Amino acid sequence: MTNWPRTIPYDLKCRLEQLREYRNAPSIQTQWGEVLEWLEKHGVEPPEHPLPTEPELKGPVGHW
Repeated sequence: MTNWPRTIPYDLKCRLEQLREYRNAPSIQTQWGEVLEWLEKHGVEPPEHPLPTEPELKGPVGHW
């Protein structure tokens, strides 16, 4: 598969559900890491149009 999927593929959906079964819920970064790994493994190219993103955080991030 080289086209960007329109729905969550079954094997990726199963993996994300497995993550949610952990005692400590996975972070957004962990979930995105799984998605990115899946996309790379299957050779999926990003779509031509940009994906929606949130604005970047400005200023210091985290605890001081």
